[in-house]
Amino acid sequence: MKTDIVPRRRLRIDRLELDLRGIAPATAEAAARALGPALADALAPHHAHIAPADRIDAGRIASPASPGADDLAASIARRIAGAARRGQS
Repeated sequence: MKTDIVPRRRLRIDRLELDLRGIAPATAEAAARALGPALADALAPHHAHIAPADRIDAGRIASPASPGADDLAASIARRIAGAARRGQS
């Protein structure tokens, strides 16, 4: 019986700078904690190639005045995942 082995994909982030100006401190902290799982979710379904890059700029996101931490983390994660797939540097 042949078993297909799916290669593990890794994305190493040495440093992440987030400017959460205008976001309530408690929400910003909760979003930062939720970012890892949100990024894993954003990358997992696509199995797309992640291009190597020394620096990725995921740009800016529009946020409502009082975003929920999970929604904010998911928005940030989708931007990072999209930029990583495009291989921006």
